[in-house]
Amino acid sequence: MIAVIADDITGAAEIAGVCLRWGIPVSFSLDASPASGADVMVIATDTRSMTEADALKETDRIASALMDMGVTWIFKKSDSVMRGHVAKELKVLANILHKEKMLLVPANPYTGRSIVDGVYYVKGKPLNETSFKDDPTFPAFSANVKDLLREKELSVAYGKFSEEEDLQAGFNIPDSQTMQDLYTWASLMDDTVLPAGSAAFFEMCLKRNFPEWMLGQEPDPLSFVGNSLMIAGSSHQNSKDFVEKAVEKGVHLSEMPELLMEEKYNPAGTEQWVHDVSRGLKDGDRVIMAYGKKKVRFENYPAILKKRTAQAVSRVIEEVPVRELLLEGGATTCAVIEELSLGALIPMQELSPGVVRLKAVDLDMVLTIKPGSYAWPEAVYNYFELEKPMV
Repeated sequence: MIAVIADDITGAAEIAGVCLRWGIPVSFSLDASPASGADVMVIATDTRSMTEADALKETDRIASALMDMGVTWIFKKSDSVMRGHVAKELKVLANILHKEKMLLVPANPYTGRSIVDGVYYVKGKPLNETSFKDDPTFPAFSANVKDLLREKELSVAYGKFSEEEDLQAGFNIPDSQTMQDLYTWASLMDDTVLPAGSAAFFEMCLKRNFPEWMLGQEPDPLSFVGNSLMIAGSSHQNSKDFVEKAVEKGVHLSEMPELLMEEKYNPAGTEQWVHDVSRGLKDGDRVIMAYGKKKVRFENYPAILKKRTAQAVSRVIEEVPVRELLLEGGATTCAVIEELSLGALIPMQELSPGVVRLKAVDLDMVLTIKPGSYAWPEAVYNYFELEKPMV
């Protein structure tokens, strides 16, 4: 068995989706636990949303538990645009696993994310000129991968690599534009190397190191059934565009009341939100919950607003059972899943790279989750009876 430690839950789901695509038995949980019958154990942490000290403590705890279980082949799924405590978490893992080289390949050709001459591009545009520059927690202040890594202790090699050269001690971030590039870098791995990066790189690591697992068996299609609640937890333009189209089509949009957007918690705000969403579900079968347009700025506000959203979602589901729960953004998704106490989820279907459907074990509910910056796939547009825009 191999293990993948992801720094947010949508990244973990993206990894599970890769396994589903290739017919590889996979488990999905929020902690390191034995997974009977699985070749790949995916562990969804929320370290990207934690303080640096808490993130390193959690990484150490998970890695130590895996070592105690005898799992030694570990891949670290990090954010594809290098948000979070990437370097610090990798150094903790490398120390526990006794790895002196870290091979970090965050590029993802599936989503137009590439690295050329050490510069990170999203669909041809430097990272710091995209909407990632406005990320509330880890804004892209540069497009240079060394800058984005925020590493001052160990050496960082980046730029052009060749498949013949040895990796150096410390960090290695090779230029990557195609899946073939990623496959080439996967061939550089040996017992001294800790692999990390995007789900696309993980896929190539599987193809290079475990080709006998790659059966390519698609799971049975899992249809959207019943009513739905979408939590639009991302500020990315993809999310805004979808919500706008859905509202034009008549889908009920319920925005967070301003009472909940103040630093001091006001329970009347939760009551107001829960009432509006529940009424929308009873009157129709599709509702979108989203943050309001009010600008919010107080200490730790992203985490606080996500927690309040999760509490409201839990209250809504107590009043009106929801069959389809659609979640975007890793921190929002993790907050909701924790509030609902959904510790175990069964990966069921990959709708598109990064967008995965999971069955709740103890509830008649299916979750569809995706990273905030990814677009919803055609299946979700069809479910909401919307026309997907041409890209």
